[in-house]
Amino acid sequence: MMQKRDSGLSIAVGFVMILLVIAMIIGMWAVVGVPEQIRDAEEYHAIKVTNAFLDYKIAVDSQRTPELTGSKVSMLIPAASAYADGALLMEEDVGTLNITGVTPLPPIEISRLYATFGTTNTRIGYEGGGVYRNDYGRAAWVTPPSLSLEKIGNDVYVNMVVPKMQGSFAVGSSEGIPVDTGLISVITPVDISTNQMIVITYTADEQWDANLWNTFFSETELKYLNAGVDIVNDFDLSANTTWLEISPSAGGDIYLNVITPAYIVDVRGS
Repeated sequence: MMQKRDSGLSIAVGFVMILLVIAMIIGMWAVVGVPEQIRDAEEYHAIKVTNAFLDYKIAVDSQRTPELTGSKVSMLIPAASAYADGALLMEEDVGTLNITGVTPLPPIEISRLYATFGTTNTRIGYEGGGVYRNDYGRAAWVTPPSLSLEKIGNDVYVNMVVPKMQGSFAVGSSEGIPVDTGLISVITPVDISTNQMIVITYTADEQWDANLWNTFFSETELKYLNAGVDIVNDFDLSANTTWLEISPSAGGDIYLNVITPAYIVDVRGS
């Protein structure tokens, strides 16, 4: 009789141990596997959002190039991920771009359209004509703003495209968010020239944004160092300010062309 009771007890203990092992496996999956699966899914989603903003840049650029004033493009930004809702935000005056050494050029206020989503604290957006990605306050350009230099003889030709965007909103959604962008005007200064140094300065409201533009200016400096152009980049971290100095060669001039297309940005149906 004693042996039968021991045998039954062994079966019960073995069954409980199997349940404990299963529970441990499920617990480890919940702690390790599920967060990793979520990160992988949101990283894939971040690529989709980035591609959407690249399409957005192409769309608004296609309005500017033939100067289709009054035209409107509609884009769907897939802000929400499979695991969490997303939000689309439009902020005006996040920074100021100044160009000194030539007149008359008023300051250009920079605006930002961006999406944020999920648990990875990722922001992807469009600013100053470029597309960027910001992860935990560290941002990098996917495609930078437009600034090109060309040296012909002793003269330097500086060409910039700086979109001015109007609109202010913050919209959350569990789906994609449709956005309308209309071209208001395209203003192109003509025959702005000087034989003095010009300074292109960007002052941001946030430090990560100043770092982002400093990277853009620094890469521009490196790009044209061997092109015979006298160009210097510098950065004041305490003031969230970065700048690019461009000097003409002896006997030469700087010709500046800044295109500032103006857009109105709105959420469709708002």
